[in-house]
Amino acid sequence: MKQQGREGVSSKTLDDKRAVALLLVRIIGDLPIDLITRKDARRFQETALKLPPRINQLPKNQSIETIIKEATATISLTTFNNYVKNLTTFFSYAIREGYCERNPFDGLRVKQRGKVSEDRSVFTEEDLRRLFSKEIYTSVHTKKPNQYWLPLLGLYTGARLNELCQLYLDDVVTINGVDCIHFRASRPDQKLKTASSERLVPIHSKLKAMGFLEFIQKQRVAGHARVFPELTCHKKHGYSAAPSKWFTRVREQLGFKDGEEQKDFHSFRHTVADHLKQKGVSEALVGGLLGHQTGGITFSRYGKDFRPEVLAPVVEMVDFDAEQWLR
Repeated sequence: MKQQGREGVSSKTLDDKRAVALLLVRIIGDLPIDLITRKDARRFQETALKLPPRINQLPKNQSIETIIKEATATISLTTFNNYVKNLTTFFSYAIREGYCERNPFDGLRVKQRGKVSEDRSVFTEEDLRRLFSKEIYTSVHTKKPNQYWLPLLGLYTGARLNELCQLYLDDVVTINGVDCIHFRASRPDQKLKTASSERLVPIHSKLKAMGFLEFIQKQRVAGHARVFPELTCHKKHGYSAAPSKWFTRVREQLGFKDGEEQKDFHSFRHTVADHLKQKGVSEALVGGLLGHQTGGITFSRYGKDFRPEVLAPVVEMVDFDAEQWLR
């Protein structure tokens, strides 16, 4: 863990790996690493797949058997495969350092029958109409600006929640005559998922019509440095800790609960990607908008990021009319 910390792995990722290692101990016992067998790994698999989501939030003194008995839902295959991924990393390090000779979790990932794209559901237009209703948004417009703007920014940029929460006012820029949001990690309290996540995203005309640029100017006049100065930086979750909890409450209120259709803030990202895909936009352009490296070796090695004036028409193809819904 310390070595990965020195290599720049985020504290959240390290905490996730530590939590999986502790879960392994809870399930198979505190064994010396060189005595953990394939049979133990299979036992972990059989048990973990019966566990509910967010097990780390449950009482530590509650037995695994009781947790499974009282579970009303189980973790997804994606979550389990992430467990295996983290344990594989752990054992690979142990093998390299001579603590053990083999990885008992090698090849233990569960093959998913459905498409990866189905793992999180997109918002339907009816979902969005309910979410961007006047009743919800009128009450938060002035009290908590982040609760008003974050879902709208998610809908019209496809950006990740923390990418939006950590924005500074100087990340809102004009390049080649195009108003943009520069998603970057230029400060110690800003983090991106990957290097390719840095990008310039043109600001949608709908956001401008709803007063986003005027809001940015007011924040500047008020002397703020950040777009949402009311948010505080959490060591593990960055600036998105409070907004994530708030949006969880909103989605549960609207019926967007965990289950077969997982709809959360990240669903905005999937919604934008699917919306543009259905309109025939190339994968490379969608990747440029979302910060995904989708090109082959020629594009990724020798190509440059898309210019804002190239992405601007793509952004405008996201034609949901939230402005109309809010009237």
